[in-house]
Amino acid sequence: ALSGCGDEGNASGSGGDGPTNVDTAPLELTTDLCDDPSNMTVLLESPSGNALFASGQFNEEQVERMIASPTEGPFYMVNLIRYREQAVYADGRETDLTGREANALYNPVEFLSAIGARVVFSTEVDDQIDGDDILWDDVGIVEYPCPVAFFAMISHPEFQERAIHKDAGVETTIVMPTDLEPTPPPADPDQSEATFPPTLEDPAFDLIHVMDFHDIAQYEPGADEPERTGEEAWAEYQASGQGASNELGHYRTASLIVQGVLLGDDRDWDEIQIIHMSSQAGFQALLDDDTRNAGKYHRAAALQHNYSMITFPTLSQIPFAGDTGGDAFDVTPNGTGTLCQTDDDCPGDGLVCLSDGGAGGFCTPASCGSGTCEAPYLCCHDCSPVALPSLPFEDSACIPDALTSLFTEEPVSCSCD
Repeated sequence: ALSGCGDEGNASGSGGDGPTNVDTAPLELTTDLCDDPSNMTVLLESPSGNALFASGQFNEEQVERMIASPTEGPFYMVNLIRYREQAVYADGRETDLTGREANALYNPVEFLSAIGARVVFSTEVDDQIDGDDILWDDVGIVEYPCPVAFFAMISHPEFQERAIHKDAGVETTIVMPTDLEPTPPPADPDQSEATFPPTLEDPAFDLIHVMDFHDIAQYEPGADEPERTGEEAWAEYQASGQGASNELGHYRTASLIVQGVLLGDDRDWDEIQIIHMSSQAGFQALLDDDTRNAGKYHRAAALQHNYSMITFPTLSQIPFAGDTGGDAFDVTPNGTGTLCQTDDDCPGDGLVCLSDGGAGGFCTPASCGSGTCEAPYLCCHDCSPVALPSLPFEDSACIPDALTSLFTEEPVSCSCD
């Protein structure tokens, strides 16, 4: 659930060498944190901020890059997640939850909304077809407005309390801040004109490549190739198959350039590409293309490490070139979705601020029932009693349609309609 938000790792301080919770947040979580670079100084000089950065859990070089550019953004945090088979809480509590179920209790929608961040991509891994040192369960991507907003959120005491469930559920993660390369929107987004269009039996899917290039491409001895970088060799490989890919109707969803690894790995990952494939039949046709196969040796020469994964995303809203991205959530005529810090910020009668401990969030009706929320929101109600203490609402709330699948998974098990 909300797997794209796993980028705080063990920031909760609930175990290991993470920072210790403090009672007072150094910065109020608002959407204007990126307007003032001095907010980073406030955070660095605060007890919770100091504990966060001194914990040793983050890659120091990447933290320094982000501190040096506190208001630059947006950036896109890519998370690879593998769950524990059985959840393990640092406080020793007994639990029957699986790792995935424990992580589902961590749903920081209101924290993300408070700083103007949003989940733009969330998926389980259906099949990992390359890279077997770690078999990943989920991939998620969160769009953050700037580094200081991200660090303010993960150092917030209420956020840290919520993150104990992620710590309990996640066995391994790699967290990478990235920059989104402009990608033109596709001419045929639903791929209805593709050679092998998607069907109910053979639906479209996203192929994710996570790549660490050789500094210098490693061609086989005797290969008649000039010296080039691994990235240049990858470009040669892609060029060999691009014609067939275009003809078959596949298109790129995103190309994300890795700034550095923030958490979880010491390899120098370079780029993540997401390719929208029309169908398995279309994918196989690409694999069988003679021109592509003739250029496969460039791929072998280019990659030092990589993961390739077939996925069927439950959420995919990475902006194409020219997209404005919009607000964190759509605002309906009755005010649902309005960003807020308290109930007083919500327009009209009957709206409350969906938040946790004053962290900020968005406005929703105080209660709702099946079919009563305005589009694009659905009413999430009748949630599992086990999950209710960890949810940001007491009984029910209007949740953006794109995020409701995150509340319907076990053990949260809300009905959203």
